[in-house]
Amino acid sequence: MNYSETLSQLAETIADKQPKSYKQKILLYSHGIYAKMLNAEYSHSNLLNLRDHPDNYNITDDLDVSVPDRIHFFTDSFFAFLYSSFDVTAQVINQKLRLGIDENRVSIKKIKEELDKRHPTHPLKKILDDLFKSKYFKNLERYRNCSTHRRQIYLQTTTVSVSETPGYSSTAYLTKVQRLLCDDPLSLNPSIKQKRELTSYSADLLENVKKEIILILKHI
Repeated sequence: MNYSETLSQLAETIADKQPKSYKQKILLYSHGIYAKMLNAEYSHSNLLNLRDHPDNYNITDDLDVSVPDRIHFFTDSFFAFLYSSFDVTAQVINQKLRLGIDENRVSIKKIKEELDKRHPTHPLKKILDDLFKSKYFKNLERYRNCSTHRRQIYLQTTTVSVSETPGYSSTAYLTKVQRLLCDDPLSLNPSIKQKRELTSYSADLLENVKKEIILILKHI
């Protein structure tokens, strides 16, 4: 069963025996979770396609957009869509648990606050407690907040040209490109001590979020 099918099955289970208006919104928002994930995956796939291109690479298409600008666009998009999947999940929780939060004010943070106050023994509370304490969620939140509310996320790009001794079957002139995310995007003095390679680190985040959302939906 793929991710879309798993989400659909969980949505049907959550919506089962709910009043029509609640059921409709649960199914609608559950589809929205998948849409956000799909957008994040699309952004990540574009980062993978651009990974080996140096900043000065000339892309032959009709868009007058440089490699660095494309990298930043898809990086910003990735973090925005990925974090947004949690906020759309929060909409499902709001409907299922009848929390009555105005849909314009629903967020994963707001849901956690309401569960802390009104449902301290609900199984979901511990899951969200653990989520908010996790390193990956804190980092996701920082990167998303930086790109959405402040500025472009700092990336360090290193390009190295590699030549090999002529005559061997593997001989080639290579250009190796590495892009690292800064450790703390909210800092004006960025460091890269953690060596977070852009595409591999974002792939790990994507998988963590996909698993976390399934866990949350199973315990609503």
